[in-house]
Order: sequence, then C-alpha cells, then structure tokens
Amino acid sequence: MMIKRNTVGGQYGTVQIEPFDYRHESCPILRKAIKAADSASICRWRPADKISDQVPKYFELKFLCLKGKDSVRRFLPMTGGDALISELFAGGLAILNRHQELSAADRWSYRMMFLLFQRVKKLNNHCKRNFAGHKDLCIIVSKLESAGTKTVLPDDLGISSSGEGTPWSIKRLESEGELLAKEHGIENPNQKQAVNYGFFAAANISPLEITKSEGIESLLRIALYNEQTTVRCDPECQQWIEERILAALKKHMGDSQEKFDNWFSGGNNSFLTQISKKKCPFGKLNDGMVRSALIELGWKAYRYVGNCIHTQMRCFQNALPSPLNASEQKIFEMVYLKQNYLGDFPLLLLKERLPLLTAPMLSVLSGDDDFDFIGTIHRLLYYYSYMDNVRREADRRIQASRKVGEGNNVVETVARNGTRGQLMVDSRHDVD
Repeated sequence: MMIKRNTVGGQYGTVQIEPFDYRHESCPILRKAIKAADSASICRWRPADKISDQVPKYFELKFLCLKGKDSVRRFLPMTGGDALISELFAGGLAILNRHQELSAADRWSYRMMFLLFQRVKKLNNHCKRNFAGHKDLCIIVSKLESAGTKTVLPDDLGISSSGEGTPWSIKRLESEGELLAKEHGIENPNQKQAVNYGFFAAANISPLEITKSEGIESLLRIALYNEQTTVRCDPECQQWIEERILAALKKHMGDSQEKFDNWFSGGNNSFLTQISKKKCPFGKLNDGMVRSALIELGWKAYRYVGNCIHTQMRCFQNALPSPLNASEQKIFEMVYLKQNYLGDFPLLLLKERLPLLTAPMLSVLSGDDDFDFIGTIHRLLYYYSYMDNVRREADRRIQASRKVGEGNNVVETVARNGTRGQLMVDSRHDVD
C-alpha cells in the first residue's frame, strides 16, 4: 500500500521554510538558478518522532524552492547525485517500515537491495557516456580496418515514422539541434545543447510506441546497462549463482565503504571471480554468468529503491505548508515520483540519461506539448542503447588492434635484435 497525495499530510515528517541568501551558495548551477528566480527559500523536511529512530541522527532533506516570474515553485535538491538517492532511500524505508509494518525480513531485503543497487552501477556494464560531443559520437577507424571516420549514430536517425528523409550526419544533427534550441529560447546553443536538441528533433519525427510495461522496462534496462559481456545460463544455475551472491554480500553488509570496495572490486580480488570459482552443481561457471546474475539482481533492486524514493518524496509533497498548484504538481511529480511511461520508476533512477531527456521535458513543462512526449522519450532511450552498443564494439576493436600493433612491434624488435646478435657473432668469429 503506497502513500497517496494528501492522505497522510505531515504524519511522517514536517517541512520548515527558511529564507535563503544565494551569496552563501557555492554551487555555480544553483547560484545561476537562484539569480534568475524572483524568490528563493530553503525547504527542510525532518522526520517525525515516530520514525526518527530509523534514520541517521540529525537526518533531514534540503530542497531549494525557487519561484520564477510565472509564480510557479520548483524544487531543486541541495544534495546531488548518489548522495541524494541514499538520503531518499533511507527516509523512504523508514516511512514504509512504519506505514506498512514491514517485517525484519522485509527490512533486510530492502537494505540488501540497496547494496545491490549501488554495486551493480560499479560494473563496466553500466552505461555512463553522454554522447553529447564528437569524442563519443565519432569512431576513429584503425589502420588495420578501412580508412576513414565513422559514427555511432543510428542508421535511421532523422528518418520519420513514415519512412521519409535520409539518415543524419553529425553535422546535420547539430544544425537541426541548433535550430530547435533557438526555437526553445536558447539564443546561442553550445555543442552539447545542439547535439541534445538534435536528438530531440530526430526522436520527435519518429516516436517509439511501446504499450506493454514489460517492453518499457526492457527499454530502460538496455538504456542503463549493456550486457554484451554477460553469459546467460539456465534458471537453476542462475538461481544458484544469485544465492551465492546474496550470501557473500550479507557477510560484508557491516563493512566500511573502503573495506567493502576493496573486497568487492579491489586489485585482483574481483567479486565476479570469487563467485565463478565456486563449484556449482549445474556445471562450470565463468565471470560472464556471474555478471549476468549480478545485473539481474541489481535490476530487481531498482524497484525497491524506486519505492523508497517515491514514498519519501510523496511525504515531502504532502508536508508542504502550502499545497502545490496544478503546474507545480506536474513539475514535481515528473521529477520525483513514479511514472508509468518510465516503467513505474521515478525519473531520478534514470539520472544518468537526464542530459539526453532534458530537452523534451523542458519543452513539456514550458507548455509546448504538441508532440508525442512519451514516444519521443522512448525513442531517445533507444537511440542511447544503440549508440552505446556500437561505441563499445568499436572500442573493443580499437583495443584489439592496438594489441596486434604492440605484438608486431615486439616481433620487429626481436627480429632486429636477433639480426644484430648474429652480426656480432659473425664479427667475433672473423677476429678469432
């Protein structure tokens, strides 16, 4: 049973509003946002006594509330990145524990899943590129392959749903992006903005329609994780590996961050290898199988973390002294609460993809919603997964060609040294 809007008010916490002086803010992004706003204040959410013993001492959430010329309030977290998600998870779990009367096993499951959520993102399968510049978009072909420069752009980029148009080059992508960015009020778009708006323009004419929730979740997964280096195994073997992963992690749940990181991935002590070396009754294991099982568990963890983020932010919303109006609610819920078009995940769980998704979201929030928003978002996520796949394959080819080149250099060096050695022997023989 999830907490709904305005059903519990400040039952699990209260929000205190304080004035804010931007001159004390060190973050340049926040300083710029504050200067552009008509007014700024700090909203501090603090837990109620009934759950205060389940969160760290002095626990609070700090959000910057900015009111623009449109008189609409927007809430920006004053803690960013993974630290924000950790705070929202801690607060959300405390609320869920009280609201749903979680058992000890349920609480343990949530904590274990958060640990998995954190660790799966440490794998190199986690997609981290932004594809907002030539370095990521271009592929420099090695001498061992055909000469020239290629790109990671999808073959159908720029082609409409009806099949009209021709595939876009990087130059066309940037030019289309510059035009669209200017239409949306960006007078002098930089390269990143031009590229991101270019992808927006391409996705806008070819929205991707996915109706089933399973399909949406699969799309999100390939937009966050590339599983080329995984190896699928049968269900019995998969379950056996997952059980060993959970048992191993359980022993280290109390470790410090540094100690855990050293055990999990420090030096030659790879966690994947630790598990793959174990004797399995279903056959010989390898790192690819363990990697697959770890990603599967990590993906399940997204659901647990999403529940906590949604719960905490719903309670924050409910505790605001002045309820959100329709415009404010639309913005707040788009960012912080579960969304059907995102597989019932909050947008925060896809924060790595925000650079690519920001343009259509800003468009909708500004009132320009005469396009297929959901289909555009899904097409952008597909673009990302395609480009990441091509980029990784290209990087592997480049790395392999370098190794071949290094091998050739070694052969040439040995050959030269061998010849030199033979000449020295011949010379000594002549002297004798």
